[in-house]
Amino acid sequence: MWHFLWKIKNKLLSMLPIKTLGVRALVIKNNRVLLIKHSYINGWYTVGGGVKRGETPLQAIQRELFEEVGLECLDKPQLFNVYYSAKEKRDDYIVLYIVNNFTQQKASSAEILDKTWFDLDNLPSQISPATKRRLEEYQQIRAFEEYW
Repeated sequence: MWHFLWKIKNKLLSMLPIKTLGVRALVIKNNRVLLIKHSYINGWYTVGGGVKRGETPLQAIQRELFEEVGLECLDKPQLFNVYYSAKEKRDDYIVLYIVNNFTQQKASSAEILDKTWFDLDNLPSQISPATKRRLEEYQQIRAFEEYW
């Protein structure tokens, strides 16, 4: 069901001349990264989502972290980079943060099937290409890119 609604939303957005703003977080602790599996798309991804009307990117990432994985930031998330994507046939901007000081409690979200900590040196084979690129940038294995 989520996959179907996600496809419809993206199709409708692609027909409109609008720009969208999203946020993502590399949640890092002890050389491990927290990745999630969504109910509507295959693969492992960083935590994140869209910025709602009246919300700042910082407020949005804090909300998404809490809703999706029960994570509450103890320090302000660090801005890592801003990217551009036209993948969904619209102008989409993604603000990426680094989060490494937090508390975590149980969270239940219908859109999240799984959340797992992975060693940065042993990432899952089903990691999304963009997530892998962002982690390589973080580890300074790859030069920064402007495109998601």
